[in-house]
Amino acid sequence: MLIKFLALAAIFFLIYITFFKDSNKEVQSQRKQNKKSEPKGDVMMECEKCGTFVSEDEAIIKDAKFYCSKKCAGLK
Repeated sequence: MLIKFLALAAIFFLIYITFFKDSNKEVQSQRKQNKKSEPKGDVMMECEKCGTFVSEDEAIIKDAKFYCSKKCAGLK
C-alpha cells in the first residue's frame, strides 16, 4: 500500500514539474524584467532659494523651479 502511494505521489510530482514548473519560470522571468525597468533610487532636486536637496516627489514646483517648502516657494 505504501509503495503504491509513493509511486502515485512521484507520478503527480513529475506531472507538476512537466506542466506547471515551466510556466512558473516564465512568470518569474517577466517579473524580473519588470523590476529591472524600475528606477533604482529617487531623484534629488536642489531648492532654488536655500539650496537644500529634496526628493523630486516631495518638492514644490513653482514657475518651473523646485523648492523644499512652502516657505521657500513664497506660498502660504
